[in-house]
Amino acid sequence: MAKSTKPSNKLSDRLNPKTVNQFGKSQSSFGQLYNNGAIPCKLSHGSVNHRLVWNESPESLSYDPLLVHFAEGLVETQHPYTFITKAAFIELCEIPGSVDKVLPLLTRLIPHIKLALMSKDKEVVKGAFEAVQALSNSIKSHLNPHLKLILAPFAKWSNNAATRDLVLSTLHILEEHGHKEAYQQIKKKIPTYTSICG
Repeated sequence: MAKSTKPSNKLSDRLNPKTVNQFGKSQSSFGQLYNNGAIPCKLSHGSVNHRLVWNESPESLSYDPLLVHFAEGLVETQHPYTFITKAAFIELCEIPGSVDKVLPLLTRLIPHIKLALMSKDKEVVKGAFEAVQALSNSIKSHLNPHLKLILAPFAKWSNNAATRDLVLSTLHILEEHGHKEAYQQIKKKIPTYTSICG
């Protein structure tokens, strides 16, 4: 009798999804870097939530090129890459004083974030919006000169029920930190946007 290929419904399989084949196809170079041990963190499977475990304190890490690798990996669609790239990018941006490490990398980060925002995969896009929020929270108005490069996909996803609220919350964060200049850029790309300043 042939063995069933039906997906498992075991609780352990749902809580701990199968990780990718080390030799499986990755959407970016991140997968190869991770499998070669070049990424200083790993996924820890919890009973309810997953979390990152770093090999050393993330505060002590050089962001160049580590943060760029995580930004590039935002387009990944396979587990554990999807979780690791987004969570690590956000964690590094949330570290106090991260602005000094992030700013020199902006021109290298933005193209990867834009690519993730243009994905057809909703989960990739959601991760990209969360990364934009983290970036804005870190560098504040320093993101303004780069907004025109990433705002175009916002209009498309603002009309999608699955992403509408996330788009709006991201725009609010961009305006909050970028003030009038950010609002003007947002309004050009998304005329229906209403300012949080009233």
